[in-house]
Amino acid sequence: MKERELQEVTKHLNELFENLINEDITEEEFNYLTDELYKRQTRLRYEIEFENGIYYRNYFRFQN
Repeated sequence: MKERELQEVTKHLNELFENLINEDITEEEFNYLTDELYKRQTRLRYEIEFENGIYYRNYFRFQN
């Protein structure tokens, strides 16, 4: 579920970056629109990595 949300956020960021490159939006607009998305993307990546770490720690703990 979080992976899907991360994909959607990343896709949206990529589209905004493409708009910036094509000069459909200004750099100021880009910065404004992407600020919260970058925060959300970072948080999702952290949560996914954290959950994966817990999963593997428990997996290997019970394998011994």
